[in-house]
Amino acid sequence: MYRSICRWCRFEKCKEIGMDPEKVILDYDPTTSQKVPTMSKMDPELLKEHSSELEKSKNKMKMKIDFSELVEKIEEIFETKKETTEEEEDGQDPSASVYLNDLQNLTKGLQEFRAPIWSKEEIQQLGMADMKKVFDWLNARIRKFAKWFSHATYLMENLPMSQKFQLYRTSWNVMRIFDRIAMTWKHYGHEMFEGNFILISDDTVMMVNKSLVHIEEISEMTDDYFWRLFQPFINKYIEEVARPLSELDLTDEEVVFCMVNILGFDVTGLTPETLEILHKFKEIISDQMHNYYMNSTNFKMYSHRIIKLMKLVNTMTTIARKKAKIKEVIWIFDIYKAEISDPYFFQMF
Repeated sequence: MYRSICRWCRFEKCKEIGMDPEKVILDYDPTTSQKVPTMSKMDPELLKEHSSELEKSKNKMKMKIDFSELVEKIEEIFETKKETTEEEEDGQDPSASVYLNDLQNLTKGLQEFRAPIWSKEEIQQLGMADMKKVFDWLNARIRKFAKWFSHATYLMENLPMSQKFQLYRTSWNVMRIFDRIAMTWKHYGHEMFEGNFILISDDTVMMVNKSLVHIEEISEMTDDYFWRLFQPFINKYIEEVARPLSELDLTDEEVVFCMVNILGFDVTGLTPETLEILHKFKEIISDQMHNYYMNSTNFKMYSHRIIKLMKLVNTMTTIARKKAKIKEVIWIFDIYKAEISDPYFFQMF
């Protein structure tokens, strides 16, 4: 995502993503009236000096949100290295260790990821979150999901680092939302619909109609306006994903299957070779799901479940693409008054 420099380029970009040219306002500011005031003539030199002062003032106010240190840590997580088993550490025969295929390995990673969740009585409701809290939360979430993603041995061994990273950064947030929806149902059952909330971490739930991010720290948009932009998508996740998901009552392996199929929904920056490897990986996971259903479940005729799982995936990615158009407009018009090193990682919803 890059910001267009001039207003005309921004206008052209808006048309590309499907906006009605008749309704595009080049100088749109959501926090002010659309009446254009009449201005008296001003000395050009004075105007230039005034503009310069405004620019200096804006630069002073800009907050820096830098993910570069996080990027280094993710690359360390993705480094392909042979893991030492407990048997090898104890000097025992390595053949005694249990081999896990990718589906089993990712399921094990998901279970480890979810293990620290607090009891329902201890979990807190998210209130107003300032930018520091959001940044800390993003760093923790992105690292935890990167650790889970690193359990995809086939991808770790066959993709170059740059493509592992790009595949992860373009998909992590949608996989995160899906996992949190599934985990909320598993932990709370129908309470999630009665209370209208989603787990966003091991110790916090977000109330869909109440929680706010203090976006005014880095934007001229009000907190309420920002929330109203994205709340409809969160409602869609509840109604169109969570409710059908609750009827299926997914196993951990099925959650992993869905997360794997979300991978690559945004192909930005992915090479044809990467897409081919990803396609092969999804085929491998599908074969392993067949063995899982036949050997470990009562779903011997499982095709109807796979169809429903893929419908969940398609719904998730459709909502995500529509939401991405709003985010793209935000970046085109430079609404965030902050230096953000990676837009893909600055995603809260």
